[in-house]
Formats: sequence, structure tokens, C-alpha cells
Amino acid sequence: MKVFRAFEYRRGTTILHRVDPRSKLVYLILFTVLTVYFTRLLALLLVFLSFLPMVYIGKISARWKQSLRGSLFFIVFIFIFNFIPTAYLSGNIYGAAISAIAMSLRFLNLISVFSIFFLTTSPEDLTQSMVQLKIPYDYALTFNMAMRFVPTLSREAQYIMDAQRSRGLEMEKGNFISRIRNYIPVLIPLIISSFRRAELVADAMESRAFGASKKRTSLYILKMGRRDLLFITVALASSLALFAVNLFL
Repeated sequence: MKVFRAFEYRRGTTILHRVDPRSKLVYLILFTVLTVYFTRLLALLLVFLSFLPMVYIGKISARWKQSLRGSLFFIVFIFIFNFIPTAYLSGNIYGAAISAIAMSLRFLNLISVFSIFFLTTSPEDLTQSMVQLKIPYDYALTFNMAMRFVPTLSREAQYIMDAQRSRGLEMEKGNFISRIRNYIPVLIPLIISSFRRAELVADAMESRAFGASKKRTSLYILKMGRRDLLFITVALASSLALFAVNLFL
């Protein structure tokens, strides 16, 4: 469940936290495209290394590492899922291993870039930026609530798992099918709790007359300054440099 901490924002005062969400959205799109486009291991490794300064500037290294550790199961699964068929079909174990590592690193890069974005971007600012980008408020609010709901659901699932373990439930015992069945006592309370939480949110929105007025006003308006333009320029220059390096590898 630690992987979902990549979506849990905590207020900060770093330069990266103060950058406009629209500028960070450009960064997110650029490096997501690079990660999906690159196939060479070295190019993907360079993309991963480019995230380290961002993690340091945003002071999110601890939670970023937790997100990576939480995704370790998926990384191993992706490696095995890619290595075994490729090695069997091609007969080249070394080439299959390099290809599988590249695919695992691609997933790691995606987790990293989304972690940097969501760990340093306020949900309120993100919603406001989406509205200023002419996205309907209903869609922006739905996205905001979904992003907030993911870490909440993760924490609640962890609480239920701890409670079931204290009652003697052994989730890691048995074969693969048995382990899946062991999670049923976790899923049922989690689903019920999710419905209750959704009902509470719906009641709260109705009590505040959500949707009664089509003309909405905002407490503040986000404005992009020199810092944001500089951030976009650096992001563009970095992505172009990585793209050029990939061409000569």
C-alpha cells in the first residue's frame, strides 16, 4: 500500500511546491512521453537520474522512496513477465534480461514522475488550475476527490489488514489461490467503508448546495510568473537534451 503514498500531498515551502501546477503539468507530460517513447536501458536510466534533483529540491525523498519500495512487487512482476517469454522465444538470456530491466525501469520512472507531481502539488491549486484551463469544475472536482481518496483508501486498507492480523488471519500463508482468498476479509469491510465514505461526501456536497449556481467565483486566481516560465524552459531543455542523447546511444 506504500505505493499509493505517491498521491498524498503534504504542505511544503520549497521552490517546487510554489511552482504553478500548470508548469508542473508540462513537466509531467514531457517526461511521461519520454519514458514511454524510450526503449533503451541507458536512456531510461538517464531519465530516472534526472528525477533526483527534483526530489532533492522538493524535499520529498523519504516519501518518494516509500512509494518506490511499495511498488517493488509490481517491478518484480513486470521483470518476470517480460524476461521469461523473451528468453524462451529468443534464446538470448542476456538480451531478455536487459529488455526486462528496461521495462521495469520504465514503470519506475512513471511512478517517480507522478510522485514528484502529486507530492508537491496542492489539490486545491490543481483543481483551480484545471478550472483556469477551461476544464469543467465538476470534472476538476471529481479528479481532485479521486486523488485524495486513493491515499485515504490505502490507509484504511492497512488498518483493516492490521486488525485482521491481530485476530489471527495469516494473509501470506498458503499457495497463490489461498492468499487471494485470505484477502476477502479485507476487501469486504473496505468496500463497505468506501460506500459509507462516498455517501458522507454526497451528503456534505448536498448540504452545501453543490451545483445550485452555475456561475462560480474563486477566492484566488493562479498566475504564472517568471519562476514558472523558467521551470518550463528548464523542463523543455532537459527533455530535448535527453531526446538528443537517446538518438546517439
